[in-house]
Amino acid sequence: MADAAGISHVTESLRALLRAAIAASGALSTAQVDLRSPREIGAASSQALLSLWLYRVTRLDELNNAPPVRRPDGRIVQRPLPLNLHFLMTPIAGDALTAQRLLGIGMQALHQEPRLNAEFLHTALIDSGDSPIGIHLEPQTLEEATRIWHALHQPYQLSTAYLLQYVPIETTLSVMDAPPVLEKLTGYAAIERVA
Repeated sequence: MADAAGISHVTESLRALLRAAIAASGALSTAQVDLRSPREIGAASSQALLSLWLYRVTRLDELNNAPPVRRPDGRIVQRPLPLNLHFLMTPIAGDALTAQRLLGIGMQALHQEPRLNAEFLHTALIDSGDSPIGIHLEPQTLEEATRIWHALHQPYQLSTAYLLQYVPIETTLSVMDAPPVLEKLTGYAAIERVA
């Protein structure tokens, strides 16, 4: 389980994976992976780079009401907060073909590594005992993609969305530990009068 810094640890891990793929690509090996939004980077960037912008965080509702768990130290704790991270990957380059190549390198890397593995995983996330974090291409309609760019006050650019599922953020609170219920007592009484 990750602590409150889990979101940033996953983002760093994803950036490391993409950076390794770009470095091995040859001609575009000097391109960087920037965590800012395309608007913050600006179109006037002097070098080719890949914007990996975390634009939305959602709760994984299927796991939200899971029961508390007993830790190895005997404490009973609430289940972690299950989060999905939504990233927008946007290539920024001087010409369209370079941008398309850069996006292709990024998509190929995330297709080949459908889970964040230990090679790129932030050290705080290794040995957490959680299931691996999956990387999914997130299908978007043109309307959904255009809404993101409209919110950025930018004209639409070539981009793709990815979902990382799921990031468990552990709680710091323990649940009250009580003995189990051993005997159930039930009492009944007649209603004598209704006021």
